[in-house]
Amino acid sequence: MKLSAWKYVKNNMRVLLVQISALSLSLMTMYVIYTLLQTTSESFRPIMLELPKKISYASITGSSYGLDVKGYETYEELEAAYNEKQEQLIERLKSRPGISDVFYAQILYSMYQSVVGQQTAETPLMEPERIPAFLDHMEARLTEGRMPAGDGEMLVDETIMKNMGYSIGGYFMKDWYGETFKIVGTIRSDCMISVGTPMGHTNSGSYLVVLGDESVMDLTSVLIEEGIKIKSSDNIIDGVHYRDAYRKDVEDAIGSAVNVIMIVVMVFLAILILVTYVSYMRNRVSEYCLYSSIGYGRGDIYGMMIREMFIIFGISAVTGMILSLAGGYAIERLVIEPKGLIGHVLYAGHMFKILSTFIFMIGILQIPALACISRIRTIDAVEK
Repeated sequence: MKLSAWKYVKNNMRVLLVQISALSLSLMTMYVIYTLLQTTSESFRPIMLELPKKISYASITGSSYGLDVKGYETYEELEAAYNEKQEQLIERLKSRPGISDVFYAQILYSMYQSVVGQQTAETPLMEPERIPAFLDHMEARLTEGRMPAGDGEMLVDETIMKNMGYSIGGYFMKDWYGETFKIVGTIRSDCMISVGTPMGHTNSGSYLVVLGDESVMDLTSVLIEEGIKIKSSDNIIDGVHYRDAYRKDVEDAIGSAVNVIMIVVMVFLAILILVTYVSYMRNRVSEYCLYSSIGYGRGDIYGMMIREMFIIFGISAVTGMILSLAGGYAIERLVIEPKGLIGHVLYAGHMFKILSTFIFMIGILQIPALACISRIRTIDAVEK
């Protein structure tokens, strides 16, 4: 007759509750932290990976156009030569496949705040008559308010509006630009794009704005093909720029943070479980000796101990998963949605990784279990 593992667990659930609670809460903690961190990665993806598929920016110095400052007597002559070179480049770029429009424009920076960190994005300023075509290219549509008609009027993406606490009639990036750019409408776009009209010289710089498709995401290579000698003083903001920043500043940073948290939690959990199980097994040495005295072998007793571990860890895993999903749902409703962020309740891959740590813990516990088995003797031997 096989020794029952469930009977002991059932009859001592109150004693084992602390252990089960610790395991369940540890699983939930690791999962909730991952969910919060992953929200940053998910939320920044539209701005850093999707937006550059449709729009790029370039600020090119005169030397990259081949202009020598010493060759011009006045600044006005140099400026005229620069503008001519730039207009020639604009016309050449417009004729390239994959590019729908190119123009020179002022830009603002918009802010998007996640649970961890924040991301800025370029916001072009253009004449009101150009905005409808721009929205068509960006696959954006007006959802509330009106189109900009005068100077310093803004259309802001719905997600950015929610994230930054804006409202129609309020001011865009007030802390940076003051009460200059008034929000007159909201738009909906998968890229979280915003757009507006200029207001004098209040801006964050002027750039060539290139509207295109994925074939021109590497704007640096396109400009080199057009004869521009790109230098470190030039500022090219394209798909390659954002892709590299996303991998380095978001994916790698978050991945490293998650790994550190997982390791720290696993170490503390392993220590806690080892201490608990050593005490737990010592208190049951007499019980194990009794089993040995009535004819059960060490293999039978060891098998019962392993089955008990799987029952305890199994209950903890199920409870932890339920708590994790409940915690993920609460985060989505209380944090993610109200702040205009992007996230999910279920991250199956990470849940599997956390559950794998439980298998690792069971493996670690074989050390005290085998040590305990080696000390089991019959009652007669104990009395002698």
